[in-house]
Amino acid sequence: MRKFLSLTLALVFLMTVAPVLADAPSATISIEIKSVGAAVIGTTWGSGVVTFGDKTHTFQVRGLTTLKVGAQKISCDGKVYNLKSLDDLVGRYKKMDKAGITFIKDEIGLVVKNEKGVVLNLKTVEKGLELDLVSEGLTVRKLK
Repeated sequence: MRKFLSLTLALVFLMTVAPVLADAPSATISIEIKSVGAAVIGTTWGSGVVTFGDKTHTFQVRGLTTLKVGAQKISCDGKVYNLKSLDDLVGRYKKMDKAGITFIKDEIGLVVKNEKGVVLNLKTVEKGLELDLVSEGLTVRKLK
């Protein structure tokens, strides 16, 4: 009886927790910031591509920055979660509390979420370079 109860509890745990921990990304994303001013001051604009399904789409982005002084170009790659429609990618993203991120299996970078529930996990291509957001947050717009 004890083995049965233990097995039942383990199975219930796996059925409730495993799906949360095993969320697969909906899409992949790459962003290139083309101009960054000194420190965290200056224009932070760029473009990106998202691969959703079997198609790649371009978009404009504003609001990523880094603490590296004088960086002229920042490239980052990442995964997109909870993207049900391509139009849901557009919006303003704010940082997520890392304590609440249990569904990303990969290494966690800068994790942001928009008002539609879409989550981006972004990591710089350059080792040792840390991403951050400007105070207004990250804005994704003009999908093509």
